[in-house]
Amino acid sequence: MQEDNGIDFIFHTNTESGKTDDLKEHSEINLAFLNNSGEWASISGTASIETDRSRVEKYYSPSLKAWLGDLGDGKHDGGPQDPRIGLIKVTSKTAQYAVARRTAIGGAIEFAKGVVTGETAQVNKLRHIEASEIEQCKSSRYRSSPRSATY
Repeated sequence: MQEDNGIDFIFHTNTESGKTDDLKEHSEINLAFLNNSGEWASISGTASIETDRSRVEKYYSPSLKAWLGDLGDGKHDGGPQDPRIGLIKVTSKTAQYAVARRTAIGGAIEFAKGVVTGETAQVNKLRHIEASEIEQCKSSRYRSSPRSATY
């Protein structure tokens, strides 16, 4: 899920997993996304673990039951009140992304041209978003509602 106009991210987690221990020790993280056309995004930020039940319920998904299972004790059932379910919130600091300049065929032609001529292929347009730009987006008066996303 995304918050703050899509700048910050929320992921579900099992608070009893090793990754939550790792994030408590090392909160500086990087998220990376890649699609089939070669476009990508890299977001640096800080991760925190949230266990506030109202926040967990806000973002709860019934599909979490498949990942956590039901321990049969009436408490650890994969439901919204399961104490194992927490959230990892990533507060973005900077981002960089590449957008395809051409179609897949045009990118392949550009790549082939680079192989033949020895010049660097220009298949993506790169953009770096500074921390100040991210803060400006977060403070924008136009707030969007959280949107679900599958990662």
